[in-house]
Amino acid sequence: MLKIKNDNYAFFKGIECRFWKVEENLYRLQTSFKESLLSIGFKRYENCKTNEFLSDKVFITLSAEQIQSAFQRENYCNYQDGKYYLENIILKNNDIILSPELETKKKIGLHFYDDRRIHLPYELFVNEVTDIWEERTPIKGFKFDVEPIVYIKKDGVWLVEE
Repeated sequence: MLKIKNDNYAFFKGIECRFWKVEENLYRLQTSFKESLLSIGFKRYENCKTNEFLSDKVFITLSAEQIQSAFQRENYCNYQDGKYYLENIILKNNDIILSPELETKKKIGLHFYDDRRIHLPYELFVNEVTDIWEERTPIKGFKFDVEPIVYIKKDGVWLVEE
């Protein structure tokens, strides 16, 4: 199943991690657990046995200077002749939530402030959406050393395993 990664991301020693500021010039980077990461300074969360979400995660706290590259990632798709933001996947309903971009709102007659979203069954989404991509934008104060657009699905062909 497709993973939607709309958040801030950073690279440290070639490892891609979600990241956020914890205090002035200190940032927490978090990624999936691999034993080898412990040897380069990543730590397991102390409460990982009681918090299911953190049980397969590790983190490291770094200064801005130690981060190789940082960017904000947003996922989009083309659906019915419009550009949509991939907002979320609701696993229990097997739905994906799409939010139309401004130009698409204009095209389909929605007001700028209309926050209606489309809930699509995941299978329908997979079959009808031809292009899915990530848009990566720089974060002030960090080096931006990644491709600005990365396609996940292009012209109906998956480029990354779903």
